[in-house]
Amino acid sequence: MKKLFSAMAVLSMIISCTSCGLYSTYEADVELAVPTEEISATETVISAEVSTEQLTKADPIRQECRKTIKNSEKPEVVRVHFEGLCSEDIRKHAQVKDLYNIDIFHSEVVGLVGIPIEIAYDSEISQPRLGFEYDTSELRGIPEKNLVMLHYSEEDEFYNTVEDFELDTDKCIVSADIEESGVYLLADAYQWYECWGMDVSEYAYERDLTQYKTDWEREEDTGSIMALANKEWAMENAPDFHVSTAEQLASVVWYVNGIDGNVNVTLEKDIDLSDYQWKPMGWGKGFNGGFSGTVDGQGHTIYGMTIMEDYLQTGFIGYGTGISVKNISFEDAYVSATHCTGIVGGELYSCGTWENIHVQGKVHGGNDDYAAIVGRETNINFKNCSADVTVNGEPFEYLSYRQKREAEVEIVETFTLTLNDDYTITRDEHEGFHNLGWNILINDEQRLQRNAENELVLDTHNWVGDSPAKYTIYLVAYINGTYIRVSNILEYELS
Repeated sequence: MKKLFSAMAVLSMIISCTSCGLYSTYEADVELAVPTEEISATETVISAEVSTEQLTKADPIRQECRKTIKNSEKPEVVRVHFEGLCSEDIRKHAQVKDLYNIDIFHSEVVGLVGIPIEIAYDSEISQPRLGFEYDTSELRGIPEKNLVMLHYSEEDEFYNTVEDFELDTDKCIVSADIEESGVYLLADAYQWYECWGMDVSEYAYERDLTQYKTDWEREEDTGSIMALANKEWAMENAPDFHVSTAEQLASVVWYVNGIDGNVNVTLEKDIDLSDYQWKPMGWGKGFNGGFSGTVDGQGHTIYGMTIMEDYLQTGFIGYGTGISVKNISFEDAYVSATHCTGIVGGELYSCGTWENIHVQGKVHGGNDDYAAIVGRETNINFKNCSADVTVNGEPFEYLSYRQKREAEVEIVETFTLTLNDDYTITRDEHEGFHNLGWNILINDEQRLQRNAENELVLDTHNWVGDSPAKYTIYLVAYINGTYIRVSNILEYELS
């Protein structure tokens, strides 16, 4: 049995569940078929050979419930089958809950095929068996032989490959005898096992990704992007894009959101987006959804960018990590979302120094994490950047919301840092600070932010080395929604 931890962070959400039949948030039919071998998957009546009165008798009868799933975002699984021996109507003793977009922990599993479901059944049901019926036309090139059934263990917090699951390519069903209630799903073995560094040579396959809708296209409003995008151009030019037109820039957005976010974008000309409903490059859902790379405007300007969303993470770059942006301007931009909203970025982390960025336009950012350039960020060093922007209808002087929070929170140097002769740094200890961390800059650029909760001595050689440079080190803590300095600042130079 393969035991594998989930790659995504847990976001738990409890919803109500019916006690009769299989539960789904999507419109679907519930069927009861008895006995299983005498009822086809399309029939919706109880077999004439087994009456409803017989289901009240003490002798258990093998029964099957079937639930049709209609999900345009994850259409691969079209029906869930559950069967077992039960002396009453099986639907009184089993519950199945659709978890897609309800519990992100399971919805974002790498290689997920169709929807994840959670099944609960009681001791009145014996010999339980679960099946996922799939639509081959929606597999987007994934070989049927790659379909594996996974089960999540709540106790140990890992996924198992369900032992002895069976693939019936004639009926398009993956099924298995199951041993316990819990979360089950189908996954592409190639993507799932590869993310854990396992040998996936037996599952390797090739597919033309331009021939299928990506998860982003299935799940999101793509605005004008897909009318402009040239998928073939994107595949041929990735990952280093040189962009001169709106069509090419739309192609980059499609590639980042649907295929791979690790790209570099260089503008070769000014680009006018005035006639289009634009969408963020990099979104927070999906394994490949975030942007991680560089944007170099080479002094060029993007005109008339309009992005209007009803959720967070909105800007030219929506969501991403490890991003460098420089030498670019935006004029007559309008960006609107609920929060995490800015003209250049929505929600970004570990981004270092951004320089020579100038924005002009309007931002409508909801309740928080809105700003002229980036909505939510933790450590961007803005160098030679400026903004002429109204936010929520008012002039706004901050380039990011972090700057606004820092201006509103008084810095109190509670901790005392001491630089020792061997360049280790000693701190004292105080209670009541959340997410205490070391903040280290080299030549005024942030290079490291790491946890300091249980570390009273920082060995700088282990973390930043001893190269000739100017070093700046201080402690930060999470206060009022952002990281605030809570110690004195140590500076030293090595030559």
